Amino acid sequence: MKEKAKKINSLVAVLFTTVFLLLLAIASASAAEGPAVMIVEHVVEPEALMPGDTGTITVTIRNMDTKSSETETTTTTTMGYTSSITTISTISAEIETIRLSSRSRDIEWLSEGFQRSEYYNVGALGPGESITISLPIKAATYAHDGTCFPEVVIEVDTGKNVRFPVSVKVDSSEVEIFEKDIPSEISLSESKQMEMVVANNRPNSVSGVNVFAKSKSDGLEFTPEGIFIGNLAAYEKRAVNFTLTPLFEGDNDIYFEVNYKNGDNVHHSEFTSSVFVKSTADVKLILVNAPEFVFKEEVAKIEFDVANGMAKDIKAVSVVPAIEGLRILPSEYFIGDMEVGDVFSASFDLYTRDLSLGDTTIPFTVVFKDVDTDKQYETEGYEVHVEVREPQKSELPNPALSVVLLAILVLVAVLVWVRVKRRRGRQKRE
Repeated sequence: MKEKAKKINSLVAVLFTTVFLLLLAIASASAAEGPAVMIVEHVVEPEALMPGDTGTITVTIRNMDTKSSETETTTTTTMGYTSSITTISTISAEIETIRLSSRSRDIEWLSEGFQRSEYYNVGALGPGESITISLPIKAATYAHDGTCFPEVVIEVDTGKNVRFPVSVKVDSSEVEIFEKDIPSEISLSESKQMEMVVANNRPNSVSGVNVFAKSKSDGLEFTPEGIFIGNLAAYEKRAVNFTLTPLFEGDNDIYFEVNYKNGDNVHHSEFTSSVFVKSTADVKLILVNAPEFVFKEEVAKIEFDVANGMAKDIKAVSVVPAIEGLRILPSEYFIGDMEVGDVFSASFDLYTRDLSLGDTTIPFTVVFKDVDTDKQYETEGYEVHVEVREPQKSELPNPALSVVLLAILVLVAVLVWVRVKRRRGRQKRE
């Protein structure tokens, strides 16, 4: 019975010792783990990177422990006397380093110095405290479209390390500009509107969008030269209008450029087209009547027809003598609005008193405005040639007039002779 009791006591002692050591190991492990650190929020900017873009991963790190301190009491017995020592220590998370770890080279830490790829000695976080850290990243110029999962690694001196995978998208889609309405040809005497569409083909919004219209020659003028759009949401489209004004004829290459920002990264796209400028005078001045010559001091009448041969209405139409120093009335013949195909008359009186003898050339022009842009145009018009002659002076009387005068004199003489003869006959009778 005694041996049996000894065995039982030995077994109980072994079990007690085992349980004690196990509890001690668990307590030691718990003490070694220390405070729990977690990433509670993260933001990637821009939402999707283009190859070669730089960006940031911003993480918020928090000490999840809620106790501000912990108390530890140590009891010792010496020479029959027992004493206790109580230690109070603050619970904090000592963060040694924060770095980015990526198996793919498509997304990497953006180095700011010689091989720098982590933050050192970040500091301690008390219970419930948090800190926000931004990690600079860069997409390789050869990065493929898709999603990468670089890990944010946090090494904690007094607690468990953290590895947190972050989803980072790479998308090479661009903001494009393309044609909606560009005229293939335009007259030298008109302006036309061009409509373009700017399309954001990206899965994220872009900012600072500007559109510019330019000509590779000096033969075209654009109004305005640039248009600011601002922000474009993901897959949003926006129409923009430019007014095209030709300066001289011929083929002209034009191109449109759109600049935009993906995050802090500047990008641009282009679209190229061409416009042919024709020199046809679509608003014509047609001479109806003008004297070949005119005597000095006389008034010469000059008459025109004005025809609108353009494909659109025009306004504020006037015919103007393009010469100074002559007395021509009116000084401007105002017609007003003209619809497509309209023909109106215009007439002028040329006073020749102050003109020199000989040929005189008088240019006339047609001035009008575009109904859409209010821009004023002036056609080459028409030149009228008038010869001014000296008035004729006759020294000898006209033969026909002389005959008439002679006949009148003869008739008067006959009448006088008849009266005188009748009077004498009466006197004789008496």
